[in-house]
Amino acid sequence: MKNSSLLVKICSVALISALAVSIVACSSKDKKEKKPAESEVEPSVEMTTTTAAPTTTVPTFSGPDTNDITISWDETALTEPTVKYVKCNEFVNVRKGPGTDYEAVAKFTNNMQVIVVATTANGWSKTQDGYYVSSELLTDIPS
Repeated sequence: MKNSSLLVKICSVALISALAVSIVACSSKDKKEKKPAESEVEPSVEMTTTTAAPTTTVPTFSGPDTNDITISWDETALTEPTVKYVKCNEFVNVRKGPGTDYEAVAKFTNNMQVIVVATTANGWSKTQDGYYVSSELLTDIPS
């Protein structure tokens, strides 16, 4: 009976020891998995997609200040201001008078909205701010 009791004790100690070793091994493995080295961490990227509603707003122009040039040419006032759109590849100069010999004060880009209040006999349009742009570079609809 002593041998049997001794055998049970030895088996119990062996079983408890094996259980303790496997617990320690698992907890050691869990710690390594929880804290990977910085070089092993892959950055996570979250992708989001948004859809914007199409816009019909077109940029408009407002001149720098009032035009200080004295008008020495004939211009025909329109019965009401008319919306026009710039048609160009890069930009169009806005000038103090109706011609390329007048100082450029700003630039229009393609599809900019311009309010025209008068036209000149030599093919220029006067903006609501009192500046001029070649009528050849304006259209009734944006491109």
